[in-house]
Amino acid sequence: MKTVIKIQNNYSWLQSENLKVMNDLTKLFKVRELNYMHSRLFKQKVWDGFTDFFKEKTGRFLTGLLPEVTAALKYWNIQYETIDKRTEVNIINSKIDKDFLKQWNPNFELYDYQVDLINQFMEYKRGIVSAATGAGKSEILVGSLRCLSPKTPCLILAGQTSLVDQNYEKLKEWKFEKVGRVYGNYFEPNVITCSTIQSIHKIESLLPHIKCVIVDEIHEMMGKTCKKAYEKLTNASMRLAISATWEKFGGKDKSQRYYVKGYFGPVLKTNSDVAEKGVVKTKLLQERGTLAKSDCYFYHINEPELPYEIYRDAVTAGIANNYYLHEIVKRLTTLCKGRTLILVERIEHGNILNDIITDSIWIKGKDTLKTRKEVIQRLHKSSKEDVVAIATQKILNSGINCHLHNLINCAGGKADHTIIQRMGRGLRPSDDKEELKYYDFIFNINPYLLRHSNQRVKILKNEGHKITIKKEIDF
Repeated sequence: MKTVIKIQNNYSWLQSENLKVMNDLTKLFKVRELNYMHSRLFKQKVWDGFTDFFKEKTGRFLTGLLPEVTAALKYWNIQYETIDKRTEVNIINSKIDKDFLKQWNPNFELYDYQVDLINQFMEYKRGIVSAATGAGKSEILVGSLRCLSPKTPCLILAGQTSLVDQNYEKLKEWKFEKVGRVYGNYFEPNVITCSTIQSIHKIESLLPHIKCVIVDEIHEMMGKTCKKAYEKLTNASMRLAISATWEKFGGKDKSQRYYVKGYFGPVLKTNSDVAEKGVVKTKLLQERGTLAKSDCYFYHINEPELPYEIYRDAVTAGIANNYYLHEIVKRLTTLCKGRTLILVERIEHGNILNDIITDSIWIKGKDTLKTRKEVIQRLHKSSKEDVVAIATQKILNSGINCHLHNLINCAGGKADHTIIQRMGRGLRPSDDKEELKYYDFIFNINPYLLRHSNQRVKILKNEGHKITIKKEIDF
């Protein structure tokens, strides 16, 4: 019985008269949705709670899952043929070395793992780059684009205007000529277009013409709007997703991971000595000296006692409006030298800290991109002043280049990827620091806050950071 796989950019189709193979593949790629039991359709017994990533009747599946489908066929000793209808992309540098980018910057040398990952992208045409924050994913993006013909229509997507602007400025810095941006008041589509997902509707007519798409911080880019955009990229045969926390992405939600792999392909691996199982790790980058060392201090917070408050109320009374905590943070900042960033969850919390910490600067969601850039510049390695900046955690959790001496987490939290991203804000090296000092708190005042505090300790220990728990305030 003849088995054929017809491959296109978004979807592929397996055609076979072997009904057992079709049924087995359906079972293999059937994933139960997170919290399916709360769905109205599930309760009405209309839906069984599963998403089928391989359709038994039609044989359709997302093309990024092709390596997994073919691996299953080979394991079952099923012979198959392929008909590849994917768009051809003009790759002018199919294999590079560490000196590749020196033709645009004579003093720049790629790391070994960056070379590996760029070369794999050129070979396989799609994949996920999972590398620790500060590993230089921007240079992987730059190197990948430099391997393509300058006439290749490319789209670089992100979820935040500051991240889109940073990618745009990075490409201009690397002397790309036809680069545009689409977000807010900017509508400048070009051969390479940097856009927020929120503005993707403005260039909807251009999406079918894109041949290469790169998505920054993919763990934040898998909502309904994002998936609809990926579906419209019918001509994009080259696809790269970038994340510092891919291993943590989705948690128990396996369907989200299948969607990412389906749209973008498997995780790309490197044989570098800074990688475990092919994925670049923070601890190994620190040992090599690519990232700064870190010292993490946790201080016990014992006031006020909130044993019965639900989580939201506990955050309000125990963190955002906790003047005992505010006073400790204020005293802590007087000991911090260099560039200090305080992350908060709520606006009222930032307002209070900004009022009581002399000369602090405070950025929040409603601030303009210009204001954000001015603050970020003061946290850059080129700044030699002592500065205390306060920011809502969503603004600076991911992707933004800061070179901090001190990071104070007043935003709480328990999600692995969020905590790792926060730490990454301060691990970027600079010539005026040897290590990042990270300060956090163990909230003994409420069961929810205490559980989250212990989770943060566990996450940072697992990442290889040095942890010191202080039972008393010693400053």
